[in-house]
Amino acid sequence: MLLLTIAAGTAHASTGDDLVAGCKAMYRGAYEEALTSFRLAEASDNTCAEAVVAEAAALLQLGKPDEALERFERARLLEPEMAAAYAGQGAAQYVRGDCYQAMLSYRQALTSAQTRRARLRASEAYLACRLGLYQSARAAAEGAATEDPHDALARHALAASLIGLGLYGDAIKALSGNDDETDQPPVGLLVVPSALMCPGAKYADEHGLSDETRLALAPPQDAAGSGSVFAQRPSGALYISRPSGGSAVSGAIEVMVQDDGAGAIDHIALLLDNRFMAVSNVRPFRVLVDTRQVKDGLRELKAEGYTDTGRTIASAKILIKVENGARTLASQERDQRRLARGELINLLTLRPAPLANLQLLGRALLASGQSYEGVAAYEYAFAHDPALPGIRADLLLGYRSIGLPTLRAPREIHLPREPRSVALTFDDGPHPVMTPWILELLDRYHVRATFFLVGKQAAMYPDLVQEIASRGHELGSHSYSHSDLSKLEPSEIEQELIKSRAAIRQACGKTVTLFRPPGGNYDDKVRQAAAACGFTTVFWTDNIGNYPDKSGPAIAEAMAHKLRRGGIVLLHNGYDETQQALPALLPRLKRLGLRMDTVSAVTAGNG
Repeated sequence: MLLLTIAAGTAHASTGDDLVAGCKAMYRGAYEEALTSFRLAEASDNTCAEAVVAEAAALLQLGKPDEALERFERARLLEPEMAAAYAGQGAAQYVRGDCYQAMLSYRQALTSAQTRRARLRASEAYLACRLGLYQSARAAAEGAATEDPHDALARHALAASLIGLGLYGDAIKALSGNDDETDQPPVGLLVVPSALMCPGAKYADEHGLSDETRLALAPPQDAAGSGSVFAQRPSGALYISRPSGGSAVSGAIEVMVQDDGAGAIDHIALLLDNRFMAVSNVRPFRVLVDTRQVKDGLRELKAEGYTDTGRTIASAKILIKVENGARTLASQERDQRRLARGELINLLTLRPAPLANLQLLGRALLASGQSYEGVAAYEYAFAHDPALPGIRADLLLGYRSIGLPTLRAPREIHLPREPRSVALTFDDGPHPVMTPWILELLDRYHVRATFFLVGKQAAMYPDLVQEIASRGHELGSHSYSHSDLSKLEPSEIEQELIKSRAAIRQACGKTVTLFRPPGGNYDDKVRQAAAACGFTTVFWTDNIGNYPDKSGPAIAEAMAHKLRRGGIVLLHNGYDETQQALPALLPRLKRLGLRMDTVSAVTAGNG
């Protein structure tokens, strides 16, 4: 947020003080407080057009667009060339649903604006794009981006117009810059969704892009083969496993880059905001990056993989939030009313929803053939804001494009397919102490198992997730927060599943399709959400928790007897009887001649 600190000294000092105080309140989202300050400013000078516009701005955010329009018109009478009054008029018209008139009002504001011209032009471009005027939107957005390359709405409108024109590669380039969010007002009525995907947008209407329409028309998908737990990346793919996408970072950070081991990558280079930072040819690729070399905000961290001849064969990128200290705006020399005019324009122009640009990027990436990168963008956006218009259909259909079995009938696994086969499964990990101990024990008996991981734990211990996968074990989701999913709304359940999948993939590059509901809490909502997101739900035939009155060896004996014909065993990555029972259970199962393997291996073909 800009610091609106300036010494009083204008002709109407109390008016200026109240204007500054009101603008500060607007930036905090305290609209009632702002309205009080602005009314005091007008009372001390009823000819002050800035005070009238400011009062109208507060009324607009309080949900009173008609009253606000009347005040903006009064301000124009007081000062016919005041850009903030026209911007306010455009804002009120947008809130009332009249995008065409709002576009014209923002265009009119540009004729007299001395400051914030990029914001005004970007608002005009966004509205033109919603109306399907893509060439006009492109011209306005390019002008805004030229004036301010970091304006988030300008980049959004430019990318949206390019997608509307079918220029997907250019759209990706338009979104590759960085947003400057240092002086953004809080969430309010002027935060706008995607110019292409919002209800009523010309693009969405012409392409039938409502969630309901797209998902209803999606062809049925055969569930055969959906028991495979990994949807692999293309051979030679790179992924950044640390930091995770969306992380807040500062100072020097360690970046870990991995590949799937199937390519010919000799060395990697790291770029931050398209600035070369480091190179490494030692696996695992671990490099220190100094984030102080870029400005604060959402920045792109990119890894590029090269052959020994210097040819680029793979790349990966994530967004991270750099926080090395906010910049301040020196405003002591500015006149209060002149300052207020610029701030009011800022408060009365449109701004994109925080993840709207990422949603656009996903669309452009998929359309240009970069399916995995596009899905990752959709996944992050959905995980953090499932209410974004169109994002659910974007993600689920994007999953299908990379082979995940979404939007199908529910599929569940209860038993192995073949007799005398046992799947050892471990819930709740990864755990910093228990997981390494379990892995060593499994290695000793040459047994592969399936680990159902909690997403937030995977994000906390990505090295352990990588270790599990590297030893040949199978991964599945155990939700993100280990909540009782049956108590959540359907969208919240899907969010839990998607966030867990994203966390596991960010840790090790694998995309999981097996799911176990925490606590076994599984109703029709959970069942349908799992199926929609492409998960197969895995249950068990025996549970370590079924023996509260027995010790470890006795539990192992009882379990081995129950599993003599095969089954699926639920154990834990935590401090319960697993620690005492597992060392005795493994040799007993071996002596019985049982095949022990992953869930997918012992249930192949099981529907």
